[in-house]
Amino acid sequence: MMLEIENINAGYGEIQIVTDVSMNIDNNEIVALVGSNGAGKSTIIKAISGMLPVSSGSIIFEGKHIENTIAHKIITNGIALVPEGRRVFPYMTVLENLELGAYIENDQKTVQENMEWVFGLFPILDERKTQLAGTFSGGEQQMLTIGRALMSKPKFLMMDEPSLGLAPVIVDEVFKIVEVLHNEGVTILLVEQNVRKSLEIANRGYVLEHGRIVLEGESKNLVEDEKVKKAYLGM
Repeated sequence: MMLEIENINAGYGEIQIVTDVSMNIDNNEIVALVGSNGAGKSTIIKAISGMLPVSSGSIIFEGKHIENTIAHKIITNGIALVPEGRRVFPYMTVLENLELGAYIENDQKTVQENMEWVFGLFPILDERKTQLAGTFSGGEQQMLTIGRALMSKPKFLMMDEPSLGLAPVIVDEVFKIVEVLHNEGVTILLVEQNVRKSLEIANRGYVLEHGRIVLEGESKNLVEDEKVKKAYLGM
């Protein structure tokens, strides 16, 4: 098992957002975490990535407890995050943005190898590596954000709403990249508003409502669940 989350509780100050959430993710799985806005999906990701403390419960990554580990140390375990809203550094070049994603790596040969891997996934980043990130379209910025996260060559990649605000054709490209990364051995936790698409490519899924897991199972079964159909698939 790569990641085990056991009965975590987390929130902001006195406001509790997630309650007794338990999840597990095996090696080389794509696991979808779906739910309405405000259900607590991003809170779970922030807790895993060290950006938000948990008040109780445990988060175990490859057998090691990481709950309440500070964020800049989480990445050294092989965990990376593609944040919601892209968050590129607009006044820095594509190359500079990517180099920031490799800050934990001291070996320049490894950095260059990872850079070439990212450029292979996103040729447009190679073509425009001296261009300022802020001049990119939304879809191009999302590619850059994913590329920046991959510069640490993570074992486990969390993606928070990667299709948000993108044109349908770019959404398709993002999901193709998710599948490519999965085929290359990256384990992925996918938090996504596009429930249908995320369940189509995921191995398993969890449905979160009001900070609690209410359904879990293989994606093919969740897609056929009447509650999921009615609440998230418009059926």
